[in-house]
Amino acid sequence: MGIFDGKVALVTGAGSGLGRQYALALAGEGADVVVNDLGTSRHGEGEGAKVADEVVAEIEDGGGKAVANYDSVADREGAEAMVDAAYDSFDGLDIVINNAGILRDKTLVNMEDDMWDAVIAVHLTGTFLVSRHALRRMIDAGDGGRIINTSSYAGLKGNFGQTNYGAAKAGIAGFTRSLALEGRKFGITTNAIAPVAKTRMTDDIDMVPDEYGAADVVPMVLWLCTDDADEVTGRVFGAHGNHYFEYNVETTPGVEHDEQWGIAQVGKEFSAITEKASAGSGEGGDEVRQLFSLLPKVFKSEAAGGWAATIAFEVEGAGTYGVDVADGNATFIDGAPDGADGKVTFDSAQTILDLAAGQLSPEKAFMGGKISANNMGLLMKFGQYFDLEEAGKMAGGSDEADEGASSASSADRGPGPNPDAVGKKFKPSVRFVKPDEMVAYAEAVDDENPRYVGENPEVAAPLFSVRPLFEGLESAIADKTLDADLMQLVHGEQEMVFHDVLRPMDLVTPRAEITSVVEKSSGWLVDVEQWLMRDGERVVEAKSGLFVRNPEAEKGDKSKSAQEAPERGEPLFTDEQVVADDQPQRYAEASGDMNPIHTDPNVAKAAGLPDVILHGLCTMAFAARAVVDGALDGHVEDLGRMKVRFAKPVLPGSTLTTRVWEGSNADFEFEMVDADGEMVLSQGEADRK
Repeated sequence: MGIFDGKVALVTGAGSGLGRQYALALAGEGADVVVNDLGTSRHGEGEGAKVADEVVAEIEDGGGKAVANYDSVADREGAEAMVDAAYDSFDGLDIVINNAGILRDKTLVNMEDDMWDAVIAVHLTGTFLVSRHALRRMIDAGDGGRIINTSSYAGLKGNFGQTNYGAAKAGIAGFTRSLALEGRKFGITTNAIAPVAKTRMTDDIDMVPDEYGAADVVPMVLWLCTDDADEVTGRVFGAHGNHYFEYNVETTPGVEHDEQWGIAQVGKEFSAITEKASAGSGEGGDEVRQLFSLLPKVFKSEAAGGWAATIAFEVEGAGTYGVDVADGNATFIDGAPDGADGKVTFDSAQTILDLAAGQLSPEKAFMGGKISANNMGLLMKFGQYFDLEEAGKMAGGSDEADEGASSASSADRGPGPNPDAVGKKFKPSVRFVKPDEMVAYAEAVDDENPRYVGENPEVAAPLFSVRPLFEGLESAIADKTLDADLMQLVHGEQEMVFHDVLRPMDLVTPRAEITSVVEKSSGWLVDVEQWLMRDGERVVEAKSGLFVRNPEAEKGDKSKSAQEAPERGEPLFTDEQVVADDQPQRYAEASGDMNPIHTDPNVAKAAGLPDVILHGLCTMAFAARAVVDGALDGHVEDLGRMKVRFAKPVLPGSTLTTRVWEGSNADFEFEMVDADGEMVLSQGEADRK
C-alpha cells in the first residue's frame, strides 16, 4: 500500500531531474502518473519522446502505471491535452506538479527578446495554462486536488543574469498565492517549491553543490500532495539539499500621516517606515505575561543562595514586568517594578517566546543584540537561576514540564566551558555570496580596491569570508552544551586559509566544529574551526581561538597586559588606519556580528569597557588589506594564509599602524600598533599561495 494509492498525478518536465524524481516517487507510492516532457534541452532546443518514454518504462518495470505526453506547456492546446490525458488514461486527476522549465541566462543589457519570451512562456505561461485547465476539471469532478508550482531563489531573492527567469519565478509565487485563494473552497490547495538541486538545468552552475540531489527535494513536495496537507495552501517552501524552510512576505507597520507626504519627509522618516513590526503585539503579549508569571515556579533557589534583586523586564510591544528575589523566593510583579536594580530588554515578544521554546539560545540572542541590559550581572544571574525553557513548557501545558528540573550546566559540573562539546558540528544554511554584501564589507573595512567595490564587484575582499562563516561560529560559541559565559569570552587568535577567492553569487556551504576546550590557570581556551564548501571543495578555512576568562582566578598585573612592539629592522612597508566613530557599527552590520559590545555603549560599559570596541576581525581585515596591496600588488588570489593574535581592544578614534616585514616562519610577518606603540595585533603571519 502506498500513500497515493488510487490517486492520479501529472508531472510536467518529468523526463529528467526533479520532474523524473517526482514521477518515480509518486508511482512508487501508488499513484498513476502522466509523464510530460517535450524532450528539449535545458535551453528549450530540440524535441523528442525518448526521455518521457524512459521514465514511463521505469515506472512500469516497477509495477506502476504511467503514460507519456510530449506536448509543450507553453502551448494552450498542449497544456490542455496533458491534463486531459490523465482523465482519458486513468479517469481522474488529483495532483499536478508544474515543473517544466528552461534557462536562457544573460544580463539584461545583452538579453534578446526571444530569450525573455521563451523563459516567460515556459515557466509562467506554462504554469498558468496547465493549472487553469486542471483547476476547471478538478472543480467539475468535485474531489479536490493538489497543485504544486515551481518558484526559485532567483525569483524570491534575485540572481545575477536571470532577470527573465527571476521575473517568471516571482510571478509563479504570486500566481500560487492568488490561485490558493480561488481553489480553497473547492478543496484544491496550491503551493510552490523553490528548490536548489544539482540537475540537468544546473549541472554546470558551480554555485549548486554536487551533494544537493534532486531526490532531496521530493519528500517536501510529496507531503504537500498528501491528505495531511489539506490545510496548507498559498505558501512557498525552500529546499536546499536536506534543509527545508518557508519563504514569507512581511510588511512593516509603516508610518501614516493625515496629510500628503513630502519628499524630504520620506527621507527623514525612512527608518520608521522600514522598521519591522514587534512580534509581541496582540496574542504574543498575553503569552509573554504568562511566561513571566511562571518564573517563580522555575526559580532555582538552592543555586541562588542568598542572592536578592529586583529586575525589570521590558519586552518591546508586549509590556514591562518584574521579578523580585529575596529570602530564597521569587515573586512575579505584573507591571514595571519600583526601585528595580536593573532592566533587561527584549527586542520583541518573539525573542522571549523563542527562548522559552528552546528555539533560540540566550547567548545567541545576546550576541545578536536581541537582548540587552543595563546591569549585565543581573542578566547573567537571571540566566543562571531561572529556567525559562521550563516556564515555556509549563505555559504550553507540556507533559515534559517538571518543576524544578533543569539541564546540566556549569552549576552541576563546575565552572567553565564544557569539554563534552568537543567534536560537536554545526551546519548553517547554504547561502549565496551576494554582490551587495561583498561591497558593504569592503567599505566597512575601508578597502577601496576596485575589484571589491562598484556596481559589479569581481571578487570579495579576503576576510569577507567571515560573514558567511559567522553563523557557524556564533552557533558554536552559543551552544548549550558548551555552556560558555559569553560575558567572559574574548577572541584571542584567528587563522585563515584561502584556497580560492569568493566571487559574486557563489553558492557556499558553511560548516563549523568545536575542536578543543583546554583549561588554563586564568580561564579556558576554546578552538572553533570553520570552513566554506563550494562545488564540494573547501574554498576557505578558519580557526578561531577563543578565551573564556575565569572571574574567580587571581588577577595578574594589568600593567603587563599591554604588549609593546618588539624591536625590528625597517619594515618592507607600513599602512595607517584611523578608526572612524561609526566603524564598529558599520563592521557589525557588514560582518553579521551584532554583539552589543560593538554597537551599544551601555552594554560595552557594563562589560567593563570605556566604550564600544572595534571587532578584532576588522583590525585583521585592515592588516589583510595592507598585505594584499603592499606585498601582493592587489592580487587577492595570491594570498594563501593569515594568522594573528588579538592583543588589545581598539576604540573608535584610534590611529593604527600596520608594519610588514619579510618573515622567517612565513613569507611575511606583521604587527599592528596604536598611537602609543602598544600592539593591537601581534604574531601576525601571512603566506602567498
